[in-house]
Amino acid sequence: MADYKVLFVDDDSNLLMALRRQLRGKFDMVTAAGGATGLTMFDEHDNIAVCVADMQMPGMTGLEFLEKVQKVSPDTVRIMLTGNADQATAVNAINKGQIFRFFSKPYETEDLQRALTDGLRQHQLITAEKSLIQETLAGSVKLLTDVMAQLNPTVFGRSMKMKSWCDLISKEIGFPRPWELGIAALLCPIGIVALPPDILARMSVGKRLQPLERDLLKRTPEVGHKLISNIPRLEAVAEIVHFQNRNFDGTGFPDEGPVGEDIPLGARILRIVRDLAEVSFGGEPTDIDFEQIGQKPHRYDPVLFEKIRKLLAVIDNDQDLPPEGVDMTLSIANLREGDLLMTDLETVDNHIVLTHGNFISEMQLARIRVFQKAHDFREPVDIKRGVKTRTV
Repeated sequence: MADYKVLFVDDDSNLLMALRRQLRGKFDMVTAAGGATGLTMFDEHDNIAVCVADMQMPGMTGLEFLEKVQKVSPDTVRIMLTGNADQATAVNAINKGQIFRFFSKPYETEDLQRALTDGLRQHQLITAEKSLIQETLAGSVKLLTDVMAQLNPTVFGRSMKMKSWCDLISKEIGFPRPWELGIAALLCPIGIVALPPDILARMSVGKRLQPLERDLLKRTPEVGHKLISNIPRLEAVAEIVHFQNRNFDGTGFPDEGPVGEDIPLGARILRIVRDLAEVSFGGEPTDIDFEQIGQKPHRYDPVLFEKIRKLLAVIDNDQDLPPEGVDMTLSIANLREGDLLMTDLETVDNHIVLTHGNFISEMQLARIRVFQKAHDFREPVDIKRGVKTRTV
């Protein structure tokens, strides 16, 4: 226990000095005068096992302080000292701050020492259990990903790419438990283990599946959900995997379930990055990839789609496209020089700015931008992007 520290927080400097004298040589102690200073100790020390705080402190009460400690260092065991031992104070401390022990002033030094020793043991139990769970989870996830890598290396490689994107997305949007989204990205195709070998063989070489085979593939998230649900602490991951093909408008798989923002956030993210991974050939998705999957807007949370687009999309004007180009349906704002119009470009009052069959030149694009400021266009429009020849 010598590797762990005990933090005492009180606005009374005389009390802190007395505690140092009473407990010298028994515990590795650090002290802080007030809640604000106490919180900085968690930045300076990464091994605070027990935190003892006075209830009545100016600026930040002991209860408010311990609630913040619970968030910044949830494994730290929390103890409260108070000169006001009424029942309401005790109940609030236990319920809101999840207090391990509660002491009224004055207290016996021996009682406090026993409480600190018990607190250190409790911290060891918490961290040992957490370490065991993490090791168990890591081993279980590795086993499943190894199986998937053997069954279909292409699908596994796509999942690895998705995980890297999800790690970035989690950090930027403040996903509550980022590790859950990362594991969900890795395991989202695990349901393929239930597919017959001949289907897996055709998938591995990119052959088109028959309708019945596609229906089996569609239901693999259900299999994945059942497999992952058997692993303790992965219930939320299993739910994300289950709803990964659920569209924002309520269509998709499963046939019944949540709609819109009621779909788990992780599943809404996976719905986007899975489709991106299927059309993206490099390590980073391009703006063209986003425009391509954006032709089916009913699938995605529109707010989330734009956030992820801003985070991940790389503008690549030199991306290799097939000679016949790529069909796209997009807004006027996303038109580029060189796009081939497949529908007339016209305003809502029926003024044709450019007819279909025309490639958009630099000058024409500038003219369109001027028109946008004064007129509303009929949107979206159909184009081909990347056409190598100047014929329709």
